[in-house]
Amino acid sequence: MSQQGVERSSLERGLRVIRLLIELESDPALQHRGLSVQQVSYELGVHKSTASRILQTLAKEGFAVAPARSRRGYRLGPALRSRFGLTTAQRRFRHLASPFLQELVGLTGECAHGAVAADGGALVVDAIETAQSLRVVLEKGRLLPLHSTSVGKCLLAWELAPLPVELPARTGRTITDPGLLRDHLATVRSLGYAVDSEENHTGGCGISAPVFEGRDGPPVGCIGIGGPVQRINPATVDDLARQVTLVANQLTEAIVDTPA
Repeated sequence: MSQQGVERSSLERGLRVIRLLIELESDPALQHRGLSVQQVSYELGVHKSTASRILQTLAKEGFAVAPARSRRGYRLGPALRSRFGLTTAQRRFRHLASPFLQELVGLTGECAHGAVAADGGALVVDAIETAQSLRVVLEKGRLLPLHSTSVGKCLLAWELAPLPVELPARTGRTITDPGLLRDHLATVRSLGYAVDSEENHTGGCGISAPVFEGRDGPPVGCIGIGGPVQRINPATVDDLARQVTLVANQLTEAIVDTPA
């Protein structure tokens, strides 16, 4: 087979596995099992080693998530989960978020993003960049740590995700003690917003606030901003947090007023 034929065959196999992952995710009775190497081997008619390489490549590129100890197989990855595998409420949140993120960029001058809980992290489902030359960008489809980012801590504080078992230090400012993190999350909830002060990336900070399904409804996700420490710092955080929570409340109202 020619090199072009080999590449085409590999692409076709990868696309078939992606389709299997999407089909699995859409079936509530099966999605918890994940997609095993043996299943891929059978469906594609290839050796297990080939099936394993395909899955590993998809996981490396964000299209699949490798199995953890508690899972039996691969699941849909963050690169696709921003389009597939979201709950109805999460899809509605993503659909309505964009103009509010645009407003947030205009108010703060920083990049804005919306996130939901997925696959043990904070999944960025929409993101709008600022025109500032010095900026902190969170790409759509990116899966962020829960314990060290403002979006992640916001999701944890409003119990949209469980506290991670492991809390690795991302920087010297990351909270790695479970007890201290629980206390911090209680403060986040009392304030109504979460702040990341160079806890995930040195030089980068963020502020996020929750968005709810209704005025008295459950939380669905959060929106926030990210920027350099030169612009998001103790001197500016209060004013920026007011703007973030204002727009988050506006998005909640929009969800209330928009028919399901």
